[in-house]
Amino acid sequence: MERWTKVKELGRGSYGKVFLAKSTIGPIDYVAVKVAPVERSSSLELEKDILQHLRGCSEIVQCIGSEMTSVCYYLILEYAGGGTLAELIRKQKKLTESKVKEYLRMILRGLSCIHRRGFVHADLKPANILAFPRPNGKMKLKIADFGLSKRWVVGQDEAAEHSEPRFRGTARYMSPESIIFGKISPPLDIWSLGCIFIEMITGSPVWNSCRTYDQLLKKLVNETELPTDVLKKLSKEGRDFLASCLDRDSKRRWTADMLLKHPYLSEENSCRPEFERELASLSRSLSYIYTCNYGY
Repeated sequence: MERWTKVKELGRGSYGKVFLAKSTIGPIDYVAVKVAPVERSSSLELEKDILQHLRGCSEIVQCIGSEMTSVCYYLILEYAGGGTLAELIRKQKKLTESKVKEYLRMILRGLSCIHRRGFVHADLKPANILAFPRPNGKMKLKIADFGLSKRWVVGQDEAAEHSEPRFRGTARYMSPESIIFGKISPPLDIWSLGCIFIEMITGSPVWNSCRTYDQLLKKLVNETELPTDVLKKLSKEGRDFLASCLDRDSKRRWTADMLLKHPYLSEENSCRPEFERELASLSRSLSYIYTCNYGY
């Protein structure tokens, strides 16, 4: 790590630690460095391989490089100064619907790239989506943490039903078929997106009432309706978008490319609520002016 100086520890994971580091020679000011002992570095080496295949996707955290010593393996990544989507939700309690739509489009563009290039993320959740501050004050979201990701080819998910289930990912964001049958295919990531959608809208993780893995499993298997408290917060288009993500039949679940074209995410619908609020405000102002001038 001669080219980088450690600044502070950012966090810890199953692989090891992640540090903020500053460049000593290059044009990049700061990077995030994941560190693992060489004997436990397989997940970081897998992540580097996947990120190389996803190079150039603007909604995916980019790999800057890697280094290895006799003791440690270092994976060097873009540094996200805005933290994670989980932290944004926690700070703001819940996000405005216009911001939710903006973030959904970013995540979907990232998923489209991942799936198009033959991978499944398999652990999509707010903590694995990083926020990069923009000059205009807004955040750019990028998908990160590919340590549990896997290659996928058409037809592979059907074969997985007949193999031994291999649970991966975070249970709260996993789809029914991934938990029950061990199927790891692109529809899993779409289910996870639906869970993230609910969390952005409500400020709380989906299936929050489940305290144990068994309770969660029973809810995923037996409950066929979407959470009613969430549906009340959404427009007709929003409810349809969510249903398209959380369809329990993975074959009917929409793809990332299909969801990007959903009416809920159209620019017109994204701007309409704001436009209607401004129009109502203008109407009230004109009414007030008219009353002051004409008395009725």
